[in-house]
Amino acid sequence: MTRTSLSPISLLLLSGGLGSRSGNVEPKQFYELGGHPLVAHTIIAVRQIDAIAEIVVNAPPEFEDQTHDLMSNYCGRKPFKVIPAGKTRQESVHLLAQNALYDAVVVHEAARPFATTEMFEEIIAHPEQNVGYFAEISFSMCRISRKRMVVKKGVSRDKVFDIQLPQKFEKSTLLAAHNAAVHANAKYTEDAVLVSEQAKVALHIITGNSRNLKVTNPEDFAIAEQIFRKN
Repeated sequence: MTRTSLSPISLLLLSGGLGSRSGNVEPKQFYELGGHPLVAHTIIAVRQIDAIAEIVVNAPPEFEDQTHDLMSNYCGRKPFKVIPAGKTRQESVHLLAQNALYDAVVVHEAARPFATTEMFEEIIAHPEQNVGYFAEISFSMCRISRKRMVVKKGVSRDKVFDIQLPQKFEKSTLLAAHNAAVHANAKYTEDAVLVSEQAKVALHIITGNSRNLKVTNPEDFAIAEQIFRKN
């Protein structure tokens, strides 16, 4: 085990969205899949990892108590804290990092229930401080003109990858990148590119896999349920 893997880590767990695209009545993180709420699958995967010394999770407005109760039921002896969600994903990660106790953080989101204990252990043990999972893209892509709604040109898959989670960061680097983004009024939908561009820090790559699905739309829930039934 490396020194990094022995140091305490804060898990920053994004669970503050309202899940409007999922088609569910309540936020999607509370929707049951495979016998557990969506967000609980991440907690189950990490609660036996000693290096993860706390879980910092956000909650959408009016769901703070429900989030706290769920965390209490699933975390066991693992310390946790619930904080309000930001107005955007970017703001939420910034707030989670600001509330983390430890110098290293792992960012994950409730919408990725197939991240395994082994994946978290692998990224924690990785010798680099800033690292994430990236998967090759199997489908063809192109650029389009949204104004004319026509194809403009193809996009090579060789230099394009699916950005997955979890990701690990040095907390000071993640915070510096977010502070710089706020100052520049720069908007991002995830943190690998944010850190790379705003902190000018290399984000190292671990090869991901297609099983690490993000559950967003109604059809994603159907696919995810089928996967859980087969396991």
